[in-house]
Amino acid sequence: MRIRITNVLLMPGVTNEAHIPFIPDAEVLVDGSRIAYAGPKAGAPAFEADEVIDGYGMLAMPGLCNMHTHTPMTLLRSIGSDLTLDRWLNEAIFPVEKHLTDEAVRAGSDLGIMEMLRFGTTSFNDMYMHMDMEAEAVRDSGMRALLGHGVVDFDESCADLAPNIALIEKWNHAADDRIRISLAPHSEGATTEKVLLKIREAAETYHVPIHIHVSETRLDYDGSLNRRGLTPPQYLEKLGLTAHPVLAAHCVWMTDEDIELFARRGVTVLHNPMSNLKLASGIAPIAKMLKAGCRITLGTDGVASNNNLNLWEEIKLMPMLQKGNTLDPTVVSPAQTIAAATSAGAKAMGYEDLGQLKPGYLADLILLDLSGAHMCPCNDLESNLVYSAQGSDVALTMVNGKVLYRNGVYTTLVPRLVLERARKQAGSLLERAAQAAK
Repeated sequence: MRIRITNVLLMPGVTNEAHIPFIPDAEVLVDGSRIAYAGPKAGAPAFEADEVIDGYGMLAMPGLCNMHTHTPMTLLRSIGSDLTLDRWLNEAIFPVEKHLTDEAVRAGSDLGIMEMLRFGTTSFNDMYMHMDMEAEAVRDSGMRALLGHGVVDFDESCADLAPNIALIEKWNHAADDRIRISLAPHSEGATTEKVLLKIREAAETYHVPIHIHVSETRLDYDGSLNRRGLTPPQYLEKLGLTAHPVLAAHCVWMTDEDIELFARRGVTVLHNPMSNLKLASGIAPIAKMLKAGCRITLGTDGVASNNNLNLWEEIKLMPMLQKGNTLDPTVVSPAQTIAAATSAGAKAMGYEDLGQLKPGYLADLILLDLSGAHMCPCNDLESNLVYSAQGSDVALTMVNGKVLYRNGVYTTLVPRLVLERARKQAGSLLERAAQAAK
């Protein structure tokens, strides 16, 4: 399919942290899964398109990357609100998750993908269970994802590692390379040294990244010091995991030494501001991390600890939290924020040809409607993009050169059926959990 998107304002991608570039009166030419041209309309080459999309009043920009979530947890939306993290997990989440089925995970995955596409997310990084079902949902929807089976190990059996390895062997680079697989140990506190060493070996064998929760809470931080005499980042370094690509979720409780270590090792930080606030985990020192040279990306976490998969809320919150927490309005620029939501995430997922709109890159893009009252007047488009734009402004979402969402219409999902299945499976799941608790 050859598609011409014309009459747009183009944001080709953030290539530095100073400013967000914009090109007026532009065109984007898509040939199959790749971008053939993105630039001023006057400079566009001859191109015979199968479809022409008039993007007047729209901003064409790279699709968003939700870099830490647990998509099937859409079925647990609003469960356990206003509890401390330990109670939230042990009283609200774990007792329900024990009763998950393949059908429930598929229904929750379809629902989460539908929600993300609506808000302009074109790729996501996930860690959960029953991951064959989530991989099938990604394959069938046309979405792009990095998936890992969450590995928990308290008894040194390392039993959870086998399904993660099986997932790699079955799904890595599947669906025209829209699906990639990670190794996904849950956290320092939920794994043994034995399984983490096996994960390091698997990373060497399969050349895949490691996705892990790091220093999410004060309890995580203190627990690691008590158990190991090391902070979680220092423990990962000691075991040799940081010699491989590591995607570290949360990173709220970080020492200056931890930050320096992650910057030096090129560890990618997956920042989840909304979830960290809702669970009262704290505020990650993102401004300090950026200054140290850490790689920062954005994620929503699962909806049970956020309540939605709208990455635009994280985009607005990321700089605002840092400004308020440091009492310095100059920290975290719009360019740094948009890079965290786009190009930095694409690179962390292992793609060198994603996250920017330029020739030869994969055609993952969105059109953002700029005509809303909340975007007027546009005195500073960089500021409007970060602080004024809403997820509901997304008019079109394209992944791998295919339009998956446009003006309320999905091309690979049937919303009525997705919602019906999600309601049914959520009800059955909660019923099973309630019966087991009696």
